[in-house]
Amino acid sequence: MTKSEFIAELRIALAGELQENEIENNIYYYDNYIKEQTLNQSEESVLEQLGDPRLIAKTIIETYQLSHESFYNTRRHADYDEDFDGNLNREKETQEAYKEDGMYNQGNGSFHVYGDYQIKWYHKLILAVVVVLVLTVVLFIGGILLKLFFTIGIPLLVIYLIYRLITNNRN
Repeated sequence: MTKSEFIAELRIALAGELQENEIENNIYYYDNYIKEQTLNQSEESVLEQLGDPRLIAKTIIETYQLSHESFYNTRRHADYDEDFDGNLNREKETQEAYKEDGMYNQGNGSFHVYGDYQIKWYHKLILAVVVVLVLTVVLFIGGILLKLFFTIGIPLLVIYLIYRLITNNRN
């Protein structure tokens, strides 16, 4: 596999899963990483060390989704657990990518992701349903109050006004 094939596969695997600017940031990172590493070793060796671009894409996508689950300034602590094969999670590689962007705080072993929070479709749906329910309740209660006003309030108001007219005319 060549560098261009690696980058193309990574781009394809990320397409449709991330925003375009996130895809470009990751492509830029891996393109530069490969360039830097090929100064000391062969391109084939570097690509072999990186592994399958589809697995890298999966890690990038999962990390992106985890980092965007809550609102701005998401803070996650990196746990270096071992998986069932005894390998370290790919969290460390992700932190290296974030170090390049200045989003990794080495002091406490955590990283902060700042960016546009995108509301997921189901959050929008829930919000729309809540708005519709609130409007329905308000209109229903408002309708009842208007009915009461016209059936009871206006007649009472008319009776009160007639009473005031009669009592004012006597004085």
